[in-house]
Amino acid sequence: MVLLKRKDNAMDNTEKATVTKTVIAANLDGLAQRLSEMAQLAKEASAAMQQGEQNQAIGTVLSFESQIPEIEALFKTAILMHRGTI
Repeated sequence: MVLLKRKDNAMDNTEKATVTKTVIAANLDGLAQRLSEMAQLAKEASAAMQQGEQNQAIGTVLSFESQIPEIEALFKTAILMHRGTI
């Protein structure tokens, strides 16, 4: 009698590592893009303040309020994927 080992639908370690690296890279790319955009906006806000335009300066960075949680989520996901907890 010959027994065949059944292959489960679960990913093997190589596939898991590939997916993990892909997800981490995508999250870090998104993080870098958003931080770069926010840095540019912060520079514009700073320049507006130097011109005495407080409302313009604050209006320029007001979107940070919603972007910071998104950035935190990207960061935390990358870290958790690295640690293997997701």
